[in-house]
Amino acid sequence: MALTLEAANNVWQKTNIALDSQAANSCIRDQFRALKAYLSQVKSNKDLQFVPILATDVDDASGKVLADVACTVYGVFLKKQATATDVFTYIFDDATDDTGIATDGRIMLATLVTGEQVAAFYPAGLAMAAGAVAKSYTESDGVTDSSSADTPNGFIIIGAA
Repeated sequence: MALTLEAANNVWQKTNIALDSQAANSCIRDQFRALKAYLSQVKSNKDLQFVPILATDVDDASGKVLADVACTVYGVFLKKQATATDVFTYIFDDATDDTGIATDGRIMLATLVTGEQVAAFYPAGLAMAAGAVAKSYTESDGVTDSSSADTPNGFIIIGAA
């Protein structure tokens, strides 16, 4: 999916709604507030895009395309569903699929216990040259795909490259 940037305030409203709906803990909420303040004060409140990451998306054979063009990642939030299966969710620098952890894997977030919440923040932005794809596995080496019952829900905040 191509980038569809919008005013940062709209993205932060969507972020707050998503954090509320996922019952995000105060530590993660505080980090997103700090990211918002930094991006608005230091990075000129640039336009962003909020992209939901659903469990049914990241269990797909090729993963979920978050952006099919070069972009910049600023923040990711994931919350594990009520299962005990270990899950490792990768964000790949790729425009179409999960081509390889060793070559294109840029972010890995592990959710190992029921209801676990994890986040990654890149205030200066993490450049993705080709695009961004999310995919979940039951092993950190990316060999075994996760099922949608085990994968997390969440979102990613991206901007232009």
